[in-house]
Amino acid sequence: MSLIVRAIILLVGSSVLDGCAPSGANPDGGQSAGPDFGAPNDAAQGEMNADGSPSGDGSIATCTIGDGGAGACYAINCTTTVQSLTDNRDRLLADLAKRKCTDPCTLWAALNQAERYVFLMDTAYLASSASRLHPPGGGNLETALDHAIALYSINGPLAGQGVDSSGRGGNDYNRIYLGFDALAECVMREFTIANPTHDPQFNQWQKSDDVAGPHAPFTQREMIFWYKALTDLQSNGPQFHHWASDADFTQSGIDQRLGVCGVKDPSLTELTIAFDFYHNSDPLGDYAGRGGYGWQIVDQHIDISADWGYGPSGCAASAPVNTDPYGGGTFAGMGPSTSGGACTPATLGTVCN
Repeated sequence: MSLIVRAIILLVGSSVLDGCAPSGANPDGGQSAGPDFGAPNDAAQGEMNADGSPSGDGSIATCTIGDGGAGACYAINCTTTVQSLTDNRDRLLADLAKRKCTDPCTLWAALNQAERYVFLMDTAYLASSASRLHPPGGGNLETALDHAIALYSINGPLAGQGVDSSGRGGNDYNRIYLGFDALAECVMREFTIANPTHDPQFNQWQKSDDVAGPHAPFTQREMIFWYKALTDLQSNGPQFHHWASDADFTQSGIDQRLGVCGVKDPSLTELTIAFDFYHNSDPLGDYAGRGGYGWQIVDQHIDISADWGYGPSGCAASAPVNTDPYGGGTFAGMGPSTSGGACTPATLGTVCN
């Protein structure tokens, strides 16, 4: 098999991926009144301009896929390097801001505290040693967060949701949706290769023991084990849902999920953390007997600082729009959802650049 080169566009600082079309025009030249949320961004697709240059702004990380047969994830070589937690968060927030036709500062200021903490808790565990993509011995310490290339939605909590109606749960709340490059997508699907010796300082992904299985329409689910009480039916800790292969992707299925209607990216991954018997996942929720509030439990189980005081680089400090542990009914971080049989844009601005 000849070497296949896929250009993947990563963003640095305030540069962002194409997620919105300019007002009045789609990327394909057609007319539109707003953003084209349905098209995967350039990072997910590796799109190029006619002259061979990368479309979009930002630095380029090239992934090459060589011989090695099916499942040979480490035949995929990306020029991605280890990034700081702040840099990775800045890059992903810039991507979501672009999709919502605004800038990272405006987006962050529009989020409630629960939305901010949902984003922070999930990016924290993806940046920890438990989410390293390469096995011990090779010296490569890149994490899944280093290889995340798209942030599609931040879904905060909603009062009354959850199996126990506590407002701390619900399949569509307290989670983010990310897209990954070819290497991370492959390792996630073949996760056992990342740490065959079970070194405690490397990848800790394992098949989820949740009796419900993957959330529809996804077909594969992993977790990072944190704890399990004697009365629990399944383990608690980070949970992530995705498709086991590109062939499993279903547009009609994903269009039914809040915040990701119209997304066409087969690497799309739903990420959250289960904190209690009901797998409630609100980071501002109080999980008495399990370690405290959700964000405090995160601090007890990751080996990096979660940096709960994070704000996008270059932005003035801004208070969250509310500190309600159930979100207060605002969803500024959420992407498009189905309404009346169509994907309804969830923009914060009026003009997409």
